[in-house]
Amino acid sequence: MTDKTKKVTMHDVAKHAGVSYQTVSRVLNNSCNVSNQTREKIEKAITQLKYVPNVLAQQLSKQTSNYIGFINVGYSLASTVLSAELNKYVLEAKYKLVISIANDLSLECVDKLILDFKSQCIDKIIINVPLSNEDAITLNQKHDDIRILFLDVDPFCPVFNVTFNPSDGAVATIKHLKDLGHKNVALIAGPDISISARIRNKVYLDVLASNNLNVKTIVSGDWSCESGFSAAMQIVYEHKDITAILVANDQMAIGAIAALNERQIAVPQDISVVGYDNTVDSAYSIPSLTTVNLNRPLQCKIAVDKILDENSSGMSTVLPTELIIRKSSDKCLSSIKKDSIQTIDTILELSNNLKSMLLNK
Repeated sequence: MTDKTKKVTMHDVAKHAGVSYQTVSRVLNNSCNVSNQTREKIEKAITQLKYVPNVLAQQLSKQTSNYIGFINVGYSLASTVLSAELNKYVLEAKYKLVISIANDLSLECVDKLILDFKSQCIDKIIINVPLSNEDAITLNQKHDDIRILFLDVDPFCPVFNVTFNPSDGAVATIKHLKDLGHKNVALIAGPDISISARIRNKVYLDVLASNNLNVKTIVSGDWSCESGFSAAMQIVYEHKDITAILVANDQMAIGAIAALNERQIAVPQDISVVGYDNTVDSAYSIPSLTTVNLNRPLQCKIAVDKILDENSSGMSTVLPTELIIRKSSDKCLSSIKKDSIQTIDTILELSNNLKSMLLNK
């Protein structure tokens, strides 16, 4: 009777197949110096004994790895989608993705996760944690013995990164709202601790100022639908003249739309709402969400290609963003009313002039 508690080893496989330990090792490492007949015997023994190779031990012995480490932030919809996209391109490259979640956004937390990966001989790491320039540079210098690529830092930070240009989408968004006649705008920003939230907020404020649009208030959220809901409730309670709300991500924007619906404020007839990220569910909110598109599949593909290219010089890539116009933004109703009043006044004036002319005759 077999002892089910005993772990099957390579020596057991070698004995069962009638070959040496070294021959089993060569088969597991896909060496070509083994005959097909011997390889089949060993593979049959592995199946019969249900042997599971110790991948970590193999990596340590070779001091290399076919794994890519990925440090991601949280379990939001956006971060989950990013993990799935990245995994797709990693698998296509014949590598495997190992994911670690950063419990906080501190330098110490990310540094520890990098050390954990290095202890497993993982020497290629992609980081999707919003980090300040100082923290990203510190990590890059401390771990200069491995390849690290950042996905959520300032595009102009002097570290290896694949990021998005925050200006493109902001400029297009503000132009869109201005063309629709909006003048009084509120912002729902991301948490101040997030570098990406601060960058988006600054760009929006700069572009709004240059277009002479009034920023009536800024309320911060934590990227969640709930915080977007609360922020929108606060905005419409305190500011009755708001006609558009710019939101730092789609989840908060969807929460904001829910709050406006509850207050019986029609979107977009009374207030237009614009999100950021173009997550999958943004097209299916009611109404569908106007948002800034970030091409995440392209970002992931470029990131995997770059981190695997040993000849790459470490040059960064800044990708464009674009505005996706849907049903949550439309002409400012107050402008339409104003135009209607002016039109009626013009008609009345023409009518009175016509009456005067007829009376004079």
